[in-house]
Amino acid sequence: MKIKAVIFDIEDTLYDSSLQMRMTRLNAVRAMIEAGLPIDLETGYKTLEEIVAKYGPHYTKHFDSLLDRLGLRWNPAVIAAGVVAYRETSDVYLKPFPDTIPTLVKLRDQKYKLGIVSDGRSVKQWQKLIQLGVHHLFHTVIIAEDLETNVLGVEHFAKCLENLVVKPQEAVYVSSRPNKEIQYANEAGIITVRIRQGDSALEEPVKPGAKAMYEITRLSEIIETLKELQK
Repeated sequence: MKIKAVIFDIEDTLYDSSLQMRMTRLNAVRAMIEAGLPIDLETGYKTLEEIVAKYGPHYTKHFDSLLDRLGLRWNPAVIAAGVVAYRETSDVYLKPFPDTIPTLVKLRDQKYKLGIVSDGRSVKQWQKLIQLGVHHLFHTVIIAEDLETNVLGVEHFAKCLENLVVKPQEAVYVSSRPNKEIQYANEAGIITVRIRQGDSALEEPVKPGAKAMYEITRLSEIIETLKELQK
């Protein structure tokens, strides 16, 4: 069966989101301390990480929860300082991996259909793609929120395949995260490729169905993987 489409995750696949998140949270806590938050940087960062782990990265009240967890009164100036630092730092680190754009362009030149299937909120994920300068390279983009759910599932992959007009066995999905994205892509019948980058690099599959069929260490290696599959 000929491979006709390559579908990608966004975080730690197209750019280093793990580094971005660590630096945004660190600089946000630093700015909040400078604005009057009575805590040391290490404690503040650790507490913020615990809050993110509890509520998830898409929660919108991380800084409010930080003050609450520390037993402090709500302080709009301190929270605003954190928000500004977070956004400014995010923009600095929201850059594609060096081989991201060349790889996507090469795949387009080789006539592959390109897609995105990613967890998260639609506007926020589109913002990332636009800032990365890659949004125009994809034939379809499917974000979890597009199907009116906060959780990624098999149906998102099915919708992507429908939009690309390809069968599951004609598509490859690339992601760094085995226990959600890779697992659902496997369940959808898509050929899966795990890229070992970011905080998930050492994560092992919890279930047999979360194990990718192939592995790469950088995005450009997908070209050789596709050559092998096309044989």
